[in-house]
Parts: sequence; C-alpha cells; structure tokens
Amino acid sequence: MKSIEVFVLLAILLMALPIPLMATPDEETPAAFPMRGRSRFLATQTPRPVTSQCSLKPGTCTAKGSPGPNCCNNRCVDMGTDKNNCGSCGKKCKITEICCKGHIVNPMTDNFNCGSCFNSCKVGSSCENGMCDYA
Repeated sequence: MKSIEVFVLLAILLMALPIPLMATPDEETPAAFPMRGRSRFLATQTPRPVTSQCSLKPGTCTAKGSPGPNCCNNRCVDMGTDKNNCGSCGKKCKITEICCKGHIVNPMTDNFNCGSCFNSCKVGSSCENGMCDYA
C-alpha cells in the first residue's frame, strides 16, 4: 500500500513538472519575429530615388534607379517604352498597341514588330495575331 501511495505521488509530481516549463516564454520566439505586424517585403525593398519634381531638378531623371531619362508632367519616364508617353509627353498607346523606341505599333499586325518590339517577319510572310505566317 505504501508503494502505491509513493507511486501516485511521484506520478502527480512528474505530471505537474512540465506545466511550469511550458508556461515559460520561449527565448527564440522574439528573435524569430522581430517586426511583428509588418510585412517582410516592405522591409526588404530598397528605397527608390525621388522622381517627382523633375522639372525643378533636371538631373533627377538621369540618376541611377530612375524609371527613365525623360521628364513628363513632373515624372521621370522612358519615352521609348512608356505606353502613356510614347515618343513625346502625353502620347498614349491604345490598349492593343505597344511603344517601341518611341513609336506606337500594333504587335498583332505590324510586320516589323510582330508579337513584340523589333520581331520582324521574313520577306513574303505577314504578321497575324502577333505571329509571323500564322495559318
């Protein structure tokens, strides 16, 4: 009988022992989530150069990381590829058109820009649906 009482007492003590251990804070948890509530993508983005007010600061658009070397409506743009400023400020491409080196083209039918800029079809073939010699 005495041995059963000792066994039960030991079992109760062993069961109670893990409870305080589980209640202690984990030392690695705060280090694993140092920016709680913030996105990790926001933290990894590199800051872009300021591209607004390029009309006031002429060298802004030529800085490293600028979207383009030209200033249109106080924003730095690349007039060679920008669909809203193709070749000149405010010259917009339609939804089916693209800007290739400052020229608006339709890549679905243009023999010299078939499917993408500067993809020329062979002599005697034509561009249909953005592919040379479709059919």
